[in-house]
Amino acid sequence: MSQAYSIFTTTDEQTIAQTEFDAHIEALSSDIEPEIEIDSLEDCDFGILYRVWHTSKLIGTFYRRTIDDKWIAMPFDSDSRPRCNTAAEAQLLIVAMAGLLVADTVDEEFDIEELLDRPFDELTPLEWEYLKQHAQTEEFLAA
Repeated sequence: MSQAYSIFTTTDEQTIAQTEFDAHIEALSSDIEPEIEIDSLEDCDFGILYRVWHTSKLIGTFYRRTIDDKWIAMPFDSDSRPRCNTAAEAQLLIVAMAGLLVADTVDEEFDIEELLDRPFDELTPLEWEYLKQHAQTEEFLAA
């Protein structure tokens, strides 16, 4: 009879261990941020309409306007319809307006005025990138 009891105890311990393991795996996987997905469909008004998804939530759409060859971003939860030069800019704008961009942490803080006063050939690639991002942010806020 003690054998039956030990089998029950072993099975019970295995169940507990499996449950704890499953919970641990789920906790690890929930820390992984899902990627942005983009698909497209034919639209009678816009031609090819690209849809930007975060998990199963549609966060915006964009399309190419043939009149001036600009990409029009249509982020959800916003009435603005910014014009972009590339599809990548439209995607980035939609993702940013959805609050899904996380800024890279940089050890250096840059002074915009100081960078703009320096000769261009003295700027490092990191400083150039910072200036480009700053300019894009300014353009976005102005739109």
